[in-house]
Amino acid sequence: MILPASDDTRGNLARYPSEMKTGWGWVLAYGIIVMLIGLIALFNPLATGLATGILLSMALLIYGVLALVTGFSSLSRRARWLEVLLGVLSIVAAGLMFFNPFAGAFSLVILIGAWLFAIGIFEIVGAFRSRYDRLWRFVLGIIDTILGGILLFANPVSALTFLAAVIGISFLIRGIFLVTLALGLRRIERS
Repeated sequence: MILPASDDTRGNLARYPSEMKTGWGWVLAYGIIVMLIGLIALFNPLATGLATGILLSMALLIYGVLALVTGFSSLSRRARWLEVLLGVLSIVAAGLMFFNPFAGAFSLVILIGAWLFAIGIFEIVGAFRSRYDRLWRFVLGIIDTILGGILLFANPVSALTFLAAVIGISFLIRGIFLVTLALGLRRIERS
């Protein structure tokens, strides 16, 4: 049995769409920041390579310390020496990379290329399964797949510059997507 809605309920339902908060301002700010990072990466490839190498060395240092702690803790019983060995190797690699971050960036080119290629494939597959934003997801997937493939087959000399371009282009396109999404959320909030 369906009961008739009271006046209070009707009033709340009528007000709901106009009171819905989507957080579009935060999404817009995030999109603008992502676009700015993309522009910086595009116009300053040396800084992008340096930052990439330093971030990779920091990640390896953190992993190395955590692996050593795990290896020497009482929690690690079966692969204790493997964890210690991995920790030491990671700390040594982090030190080498910290003092020559461009070498780390060059080695990272292959990994980022493979990552972009794989992410692009997943985005393309996800576009066919998605109910919303199919075109955006498909375009992002195609772009990431192409950029990843180019990075995988680039020579090491031009790879650093191309890495900065790939990062910049990817960030710019994602920023545009986020700004477009924010504007759409703003329209929903105001309707």
